Amino acid sequence: MVIITIFCAGCSEEAIENTTQSSEKVTSEGTLNSTEWNNKGVDLFVTGRSEEALQAYDKATELDPRNVYAWYNKGNALAYLGKYEEALHAYNKTTEIDPQDANAWNTKAGVLNNLGRYEEAIEALNKAIELDPQYANAWYNKGTVLDKLGRYDEAQVCYDKAKELGYGG
Repeated sequence: MVIITIFCAGCSEEAIENTTQSSEKVTSEGTLNSTEWNNKGVDLFVTGRSEEALQAYDKATELDPRNVYAWYNKGNALAYLGKYEEALHAYNKTTEIDPQDANAWNTKAGVLNNLGRYEEAIEALNKAIELDPQYANAWYNKGTVLDKLGRYDEAQVCYDKAKELGYGG
């Protein structure tokens, strides 16, 4: 249920090319700002270097604890690595910084689901749907969590809504 979306604040093709590095360790570069560290993390993550991406996101959030993109991307990398408790912490920071981001609530619900915290996942999905009632993926995800709880009629309503909104799953 985890959908990974990478936010690259201020990215351009040129910025992404500039963040590409050979085999040197991420921590060897110290003159980058928070956005640049986040962008470096994105580049590392998409090239399969998740652990190094985490180092870059850590540096980005250290330099700017309100860098919502770095927190979100850190959560994605942690979730990808199966570190759901740590991912939840990152997503909690994301929704604390930007409580109006429906996608962050939906993604947070994904790790709550993976942790077996289904009622909390439903709460997060309700928030995503409240913020964006047309968010088909959140409706579908809510259906899957309700299914796990044996609330089949409610789940079907969510699946129907997701389909109505164009969810193609």
